[in-house]
This record gives sequence, structure tokens and C-alpha cells, in this order.
Amino acid sequence: MEALEASEPRFVDSLLGAVHRLEVAREPRAIREAIRDCALAIEFRLDTLARELEPSRGQLDPSLVPAGRAVEQVLREVLIEAWRLLEAGDDALADRPRLASFARAATRAAQREAAFAFAQLALPEALD
Repeated sequence: MEALEASEPRFVDSLLGAVHRLEVAREPRAIREAIRDCALAIEFRLDTLARELEPSRGQLDPSLVPAGRAVEQVLREVLIEAWRLLEAGDDALADRPRLASFARAATRAAQREAAFAFAQLALPEALD
């Protein structure tokens, strides 16, 4: 499937940037690339979050672990929908309500992740 094959690595600026590209995309290829960019941004953040939540590293304040787990769950749900959209083919890419719903979910996930990051920065030890 073309959507899952890449001839060279892609770098994604942010999940919100990928959502914006999805919102303005009209052609199936551009829509597919924007969804793929959303997935890449989420996968990167999930990888980072997994390291932060790893108990043996102990870098995350214990009070933030539940919020981190909640963000992780939301990101996973959006990632699964991205995969489903990419696997569904062009019919799913033409379903504007489904794409709009995905974009809203991805935006909410990005906002929750940003709020979590700001909560980490707001801790007194973050200033050290």
C-alpha cells in the first residue's frame, strides 16, 4: 500500500501542524500524507512518553503519572484511528465527516499532551 511505504524518512514538525495539513488537504495523496504525518507525530510522542513513564527512570514526578497515562491512552486511540484510515483506502479518505472527527480527536490529543508538558514544566524541580 502506497500510504505505508516511504522511500525516504519523513520528519514531522508537530501533531497540530499535521492536523492543519489534513484540514486543508483535498487530494487523496495529500490527505494520506497528512494522516501519516499525524501518525508519525503521535508515534514519536508515545515513544518519548513511554520513557518518561518508565518507573525505573524515575524522572517523572509521581503526581503526574496518572495524567501521563491518560495522555498516552488518548494518543494511542488517535493513532489506531490513523492506522484504520490509512488501511481503509481512498473511500475513507473521501469521508469528510470521518476525517473531521479524526482531526478533532488529534487536536484534542495534542492539547492534552501540551497541557501535560506544561504541568511538567510547572513543577519547582523543572526549573533546576
